[in-house]
Amino acid sequence: MDAASASLTQRLLNKYRRDPEDALQHVALAVLQQEGIRDDSVLRSERIAALAPPVAGVVRLAEWLAYVDWEGFDSALYANVDAVAALIAGELLLPEVAANLLQTRDAAVFEAQRPALAAAALLFIERHTTQFP
Repeated sequence: MDAASASLTQRLLNKYRRDPEDALQHVALAVLQQEGIRDDSVLRSERIAALAPPVAGVVRLAEWLAYVDWEGFDSALYANVDAVAALIAGELLLPEVAANLLQTRDAAVFEAQRPALAAAALLFIERHTTQFP
């Protein structure tokens, strides 16, 4: 596939591949922009949930990781962690990361697992690129 025919998501993955978490954030932002989902929308959660399941999961994961960075790991454990953990265990095939979020709740362990989580998210996006912008 040449650059001219690549989707926006594929171009973002190619551009930010060296930093998987950055790529994940850029893809999620592209989805939100394309769908017109703004931060101040009263129906934000419902609009994200209405996206194709792989797309909604990636947006939720990206937003949760950003929340970890903004508010800290301990606070993020109370922000939609069940849905994020389900995606991580089920779709990203990282049950140990999900178990840490739901049971162990260890920030240092999570930070050690975070690069593998971001890499798995990129592989997931690549498997579902046709559903992304």
